Amino acid sequence: MSKDNLTNEEIKNEQKKEYQPPRFLEVVLSVGAGALQALGIALSDKSDAMHEPNLELARYSIDMLELLKEKTRGNLEEEEEKFLEKMLHELRLKYVESANQSKETK
Repeated sequence: MSKDNLTNEEIKNEQKKEYQPPRFLEVVLSVGAGALQALGIALSDKSDAMHEPNLELARYSIDMLELLKEKTRGNLEEEEEKFLEKMLHELRLKYVESANQSKETK
């Protein structure tokens, strides 16, 4: 069937199947998820068990987000900027909590 014979719904379905490039928020979310995982916070694990944190890796991921923030300053949409700020804030809090817990167990 040629594209000329497709209905509007079929055209919309074809467009949905087309590759969608990553968005900035997805990049931030991906790096943030890596930081959470490094902090020992299971995202997809069904159990409530905490994993041993890798503070160095978590710090690296947080620093990567900080670098993104600095390099994109003035070029982000308001939603993107707020999301990045919130992600950094939450990750820093969780990092400090994990670092403190790590010190207590040693």
